[in-house]
Amino acid sequence: MINTKKAARRELSFHCTGCLKEDLAKIEAAHRAGTLRATGNWTPGENFDHIAIMWEFALDGSPPEAKVPFIIRMIAPLMKRSMTSGKTLPAGFKIPQSASYMSPRPQCSFEDGLARLRKVLDRLDRGEQMTHASPAFGRMTHDEWMRLHLGHAQLHLGFLQPG
Repeated sequence: MINTKKAARRELSFHCTGCLKEDLAKIEAAHRAGTLRATGNWTPGENFDHIAIMWEFALDGSPPEAKVPFIIRMIAPLMKRSMTSGKTLPAGFKIPQSASYMSPRPQCSFEDGLARLRKVLDRLDRGEQMTHASPAFGRMTHDEWMRLHLGHAQLHLGFLQPG
């Protein structure tokens, strides 16, 4: 198991879905050329799948089992501003077993994960809005969701080194 707090990562800054799509194109080109390296614990496909899952929750609603512990709900309002700033989210968070609905499909292929992520990005680019409440942060605007998810994508795609 790699300590993702210390693993090499690219510093990324996505301001919109277009920026993210440009990086995905670079990652895909490196994958086709055989030069793509992953420095975290997940494969590229698993990273894509996880990012897509989180965006789907904001678009379609979180699953019923998405219960946030009381202590997190108490702390979340204090963290909301920094988490929705657009900055890269911190590395090293381990998804607890009770939140396995956030985990990517094991061994998700590069192609399947990328297709799922692109499908979500296409929905956003067509104008769909993220309107569902966050289990941790409560009601959020579409712009807050965008900044949160772009910062989350920066974290995970930073572990993918196009070489």
